[in-house]
Amino acid sequence: MKVTAEIDVTSSLYFRHLCNGVIKDIKKATGKTVNLKDLMDGYSYCHSLSLKDKKISIKFTVGPLIIDKYFQVKYETNETKCLYYYDFTSDGERTYVTYFEENVYSHDTLGNRLSDMKRNFKKKALANKILNNIELTTTYIKNHEM
Repeated sequence: MKVTAEIDVTSSLYFRHLCNGVIKDIKKATGKTVNLKDLMDGYSYCHSLSLKDKKISIKFTVGPLIIDKYFQVKYETNETKCLYYYDFTSDGERTYVTYFEENVYSHDTLGNRLSDMKRNFKKKALANKILNNIELTTTYIKNHEM
């Protein structure tokens, strides 16, 4: 899924918001304090979650990053690999962000096929949800980080 939207904050503010979220997650998951420089060429860490009666370990890899231009995260479980990125562009007057997400499953199961079918069937709704998330993030940045 790939979606592009105009944002009314600078790419620098949006990029830093994304990085700050990851830095907070790393601190929560590992107890380590990292900064933007630590993330630039790639930084990996594990985060554990409890869902129902299962404990799931997720390996995150942040980066490579290009300051104010490109933000990428990969995460991996035993079942799924996901890549998503934000790519920022400007035409001089307006700033745009392109969000891309791709999922790959480790096993070809009926559940995974159904999940893909559902995602493809609801592409327009998913695109609207992503656009809404970008708008909400922009509003949050304007209200709390400017």
